[in-house]
Amino acid sequence: MPRFTPEQVRRRQLVAGALAVILVAVLGGCTALLVGAVRGGGGEVAEQRQPFEADDTAMEVATTGTDARAVENLPGGIALGADEVMGVDVSAHQGEIDWEKVAADGYGFAYLKATEGAGYTDSTFAQNWDGARAAGVTPGAYHYFTLCSSGEEQAADFLAAAPPDDSALPPALDLEFDGACEERPGGVDAQAEIDAFTAKVEEAWGRRLVIYSSSEWRSHYGLPVTDPRPDWLFSAGGRPPQSDWAVWQLRFDGRVSGIEGGVDIDVARIEQVREGAEIPEDGGAITHQVSEE
Repeated sequence: MPRFTPEQVRRRQLVAGALAVILVAVLGGCTALLVGAVRGGGGEVAEQRQPFEADDTAMEVATTGTDARAVENLPGGIALGADEVMGVDVSAHQGEIDWEKVAADGYGFAYLKATEGAGYTDSTFAQNWDGARAAGVTPGAYHYFTLCSSGEEQAADFLAAAPPDDSALPPALDLEFDGACEERPGGVDAQAEIDAFTAKVEEAWGRRLVIYSSSEWRSHYGLPVTDPRPDWLFSAGGRPPQSDWAVWQLRFDGRVSGIEGGVDIDVARIEQVREGAEIPEDGGAITHQVSEE
């Protein structure tokens, strides 16, 4: 004898089918979330960052007054140009910094060491970033590149410490031989790792990197990586001879209120930084011809 009428069977089949659809949807969603979590995406699709476009409000930096204490660090006979602003670059070597005093001296920006090589994050970076911003000093993050680890590894560490921030200065890359790494691979290999770093960071930030390099680095490898990126150059006696510099480091032993001991002093041409950081609409692919040495 049948337990259910045909109508009851039909209704139960419809209910069972609906429950099956709901179960599949729930399980599918959970699977997608699990996969996203494993990949580090938290189940969300990463937003594609739009390329930076220069304008008057981008990367706003407080001006340095002609009577500011900061100008005492300029070489004799040098006065700031209309678009030039003074700043500092610092790391854990400077210890704890009173950013309110730094701002009061007339410094409008600060490049802060974020990472070095692979596996090292500057212990004061986050504190300096928050302190500078709270005091009205526009921050920027820089990475000290080494030749002992891959460019992709270094880029991943840098982006973990300094994720894209539209209001900050463009990220900067520091190319020097000082430090723990003594490796000096051939020029082609070294440039390949630098290119891997710049490609990953610039894609994430949507901006060109600012490039700082020591004279020793330039004499050994040349400097193809800078073209067409903004240059950050050192010159002790006066402005760099290269006319299109974006940032000028003028001394290593400057005196700044709120910072103990000597500190690096810089001047930035903000408009030059803005324009140099802009990536062309076509993506601005960069290729380099590098010697094997």
